[in-house]
Amino acid sequence: MKRTLPGVLLAAAALTGCSVTNVEPDEGGIVYDAGMFSSTTFQECLKPSTRDVSGPGDEGYRYPNGQRTYDFTGRAESEGKPITSVSRDGQIMTMIGGLTFYFSADDCKKLQSFHENIGKKYAAYESDGWTRMLQFYIGNSVERAMDEATLKYNWRELYSDPAKKALWEQDMSKLTNQYVSNLTQGEYFERLQFIIRQPEPPKSIVDAQTETQAAQERQKAQEAENTRALTELKSLEKLAKVLGPQGAILYKAIQDGKISIVPVPTGSAVNVTPKQ
Repeated sequence: MKRTLPGVLLAAAALTGCSVTNVEPDEGGIVYDAGMFSSTTFQECLKPSTRDVSGPGDEGYRYPNGQRTYDFTGRAESEGKPITSVSRDGQIMTMIGGLTFYFSADDCKKLQSFHENIGKKYAAYESDGWTRMLQFYIGNSVERAMDEATLKYNWRELYSDPAKKALWEQDMSKLTNQYVSNLTQGEYFERLQFIIRQPEPPKSIVDAQTETQAAQERQKAQEAENTRALTELKSLEKLAKVLGPQGAILYKAIQDGKISIVPVPTGSAVNVTPKQ
C-alpha cells in the first residue's frame, strides 16, 4: 500500500528531515508526532488526495477509503479460500464469492480508533497487513456466520431454491455484522453485503440429482406414450363396434398408409400388385 516517493521529493525530505505522506484519492491518512524527544501522539488526519509534509520523526499512515471486498473465491489475489459449511440434512456445501463492505478512512475519529486498536497490530496500512487483518476480523466472522446460517437449510433449498438462498444470505449478513462488531469492538466495517455463487453440494450429490431428474423425464415420456397407445386402442374398439373387427383393421391400415386407395371408373380393367 506504501508508494515510492519521487526522487526530488525524497531529496527534499532528506535535507529538511521532514516526513512526507502522500494520500491517494481512494485513501485516508493519519499522522502522529513521533519526534526523538517526545512521546508518540496523534497529530492529524489527512483527507483523500492530499500531501502532508510533517516535522522530523513524524509518522504518516495511509488506509483504503470507500468500498472494499473480502474475496473468498480462492483465486491468486483473493483474501480467502472457498468456505465449506454443513447443511441441516448433513451435506457439505461449498460457498464461493465475496463480501463487500465500506471502510471510512475519511472519518478521522473512526480512523484514529481503528489505527490504534487494530491497524498498528497488523500493520494494516501495508498491503500484506491489510490482508492479514481482513482474514482475521472479516474472514473468521464470515465463516462463523456461514456455519450457523447454513445449518438452518437443507442442501436442496440452498442449491435450487432462489427464495431460500436469499433468506440464507440475509441471515449471514445479519450474523456477520454482529460477529465483526463483537470482534473489532467498533463499527469500522459498514454496509456488508454478500455476493455468492450458487452453493455447491458434493459432486456425487449433484450427479445423483441430475440422474433423478433424467429418470423423471424418461418416466414422463413413457407415461405420455402409454396414454397415446391407450387412446388409440379405445378408438379402435369403437371402430370395431361400427365396422366389425376386419373393417376396423382395414380402416387403420388405410389411415397408416399401409393400403392405398385408387379411384377406378366403373367398367375399367384393374390390375392389383400387392405391396411387398
